[in-house]
Amino acid sequence: MAKKSTKISNKSYNRYKDQFLNNKPFIFTLAIVTIIFIAILILYSQIAGLDREILKQKAEIDELNKTKITLVGEIKAVKSSAQIAEEAMYKLGMVYPSEDQIVYIDSKEEKNLGDINYNVFLSPIVSVLRSFTRD
Repeated sequence: MAKKSTKISNKSYNRYKDQFLNNKPFIFTLAIVTIIFIAILILYSQIAGLDREILKQKAEIDELNKTKITLVGEIKAVKSSAQIAEEAMYKLGMVYPSEDQIVYIDSKEEKNLGDINYNVFLSPIVSVLRSFTRD
């Protein structure tokens, strides 16, 4: 009797298998659902990749903003006249001239001084100064 029950179950299995394979709308729907599911998984993985890229870009932007703030602060320090004067005095040894070291030259007055024209050391200076006063 055991053989009869196996034959019956095999017959019923084959009958259900045939009904399943003959049910084409169900197979077609199952294929479409599977394709849609795979497409959703692929798109989700692409979206996750784009999210990672966005996070990397945001981190890079934050780092660049920090660098920008640091550089702007350094530029302000370099541009300040007190900083420039301090570096000129201590690094380069420059000092403000005293009142007796300042010489004022009136460039509007053109006097023909003969001794200056023949002086080897002053004639180049005088010619440069005259070039600024001429139109």
